[in-house]
Amino acid sequence: MNSDELSVTAWESDQPILLLKEGNASGGKGLIAEPVLGGKHQPCIEGDNLMETKLKRLTEIAKGNPKAEFTSLAYLLDEDFLKANYQELKKRTATGIDRVTVEDYGKNLDVNIANLVSRMKAKAYRPQMARRAYISKPGTNERRPLGVPATEDRIVQRAISKILSAIYEGRFLESSFGFRPNRSAHQALDRINKAIMFKPVHWVVDMDIEQFFDSVNHHWMMECLKQRIKDPSLLRLIARFLIAGVMEDGKYLATDVGTPQGGNLSPVLSNIFLHYVLDLWFERIIRPNLKGYAQLTRFADDFIVVFEREEEAKAFETQLKERLAKFGLKIKESKSKIVEFGREAWERSRKDGNKTATFDFLGFTHFCDTARKGNFKLGRKTKSKKLKEKLKNLNLWLKAVRNRVPLEQWWSILKTKLTGHYRYYGVSGNSRELWSYHEKATEMAFKWVNRRSQKRSYNWLSFQKFLNWNPLPQPRIYHNLYAHT
Repeated sequence: MNSDELSVTAWESDQPILLLKEGNASGGKGLIAEPVLGGKHQPCIEGDNLMETKLKRLTEIAKGNPKAEFTSLAYLLDEDFLKANYQELKKRTATGIDRVTVEDYGKNLDVNIANLVSRMKAKAYRPQMARRAYISKPGTNERRPLGVPATEDRIVQRAISKILSAIYEGRFLESSFGFRPNRSAHQALDRINKAIMFKPVHWVVDMDIEQFFDSVNHHWMMECLKQRIKDPSLLRLIARFLIAGVMEDGKYLATDVGTPQGGNLSPVLSNIFLHYVLDLWFERIIRPNLKGYAQLTRFADDFIVVFEREEEAKAFETQLKERLAKFGLKIKESKSKIVEFGREAWERSRKDGNKTATFDFLGFTHFCDTARKGNFKLGRKTKSKKLKEKLKNLNLWLKAVRNRVPLEQWWSILKTKLTGHYRYYGVSGNSRELWSYHEKATEMAFKWVNRRSQKRSYNWLSFQKFLNWNPLPQPRIYHNLYAHT
């Protein structure tokens, strides 16, 4: 593969190298390439920290040497490592097509894991087809397809994802936030806030990749992995997961494209793919050729790019479409736009009496707002469709649970649900929407408390007394994005 295909080869792996040590090569003094871990040079480490130490060593090598390639990785998938990954699985999860639960698999764990490792060493292990399931797609009437893997496959996926994360995490860019340790959606929001408030940002490119997880090209996915991974055994395992297929209504559906959503492998694979296809391309090809300021912020497949110059923002739209098309992806036109945004747009709108444009990112609508002292600030509020969706789901849950368990049990769960909502949407400037959610949630609780039987339990006054003794959590701001503005 030449460098203009991925446009990243020259930055990530100019020359294939391993860890090198002095020694005898072909009978003479020279450099001998060795696996980064394992073999007689790997120190013996006792106890449960062995695998953690190996993964940490992988991270150190990958982060310290951008040219390092990894030729010996599959051996890490030993019995101890796979057992540890089994223990981390949630015990009450949906089952795959074999209907084997996590608990059932664990009843004979040693034998099952030993058999799994034996098949992997013989290259006879093949992931089972995933069982097709659907979940509601936020803000739409569509359903998102998921592939529920078998318990055994879930264990292997989790183990492989840890190995990949150890190698790639140190190389991912600052612009990437989704599915990464110690990085969050709120940090992505803060990054955008600082750019718009303190940098010369006048335009926002808001692009949505159409059905990204279902459209990832397998050939290019493997080419991205091969930039750093040269272990054919591990690559073979990943390829088998990609093409395992799904079972829906008793029919086998081939997966010629896409990553295996529903398991642990898809998030890290998507980050690796977009690291090469989008992040590095933007930082190394696009930005150096711009005259004005620009910044990319990505959370999984959702990203925002801010620009100083209008012509460069519009040119980027064309370049982005061409770039994604090269890798089998395309922009969803109905959800993509370029908007004038920022301090200058805000000042002009105040003079003209017009409204400024808005854009959505990570469940929030961003808009040009006015601070208490009359200055410009970036405003954000819960996206209206997202708020309606959250309230609808809460109402359906209350309706379903009201007669199944005693009030005191589901009331505590309701508190947890409200707190979870506030912890995510509790950002600076969003108090009004938080209180709107709180008020409507309280009204719903009142309605369904009274529908547990034919007899009315409370009037509004008595319900208020009940709330005094059993208060629902109130909204609060958990993330102060104005702290540095």
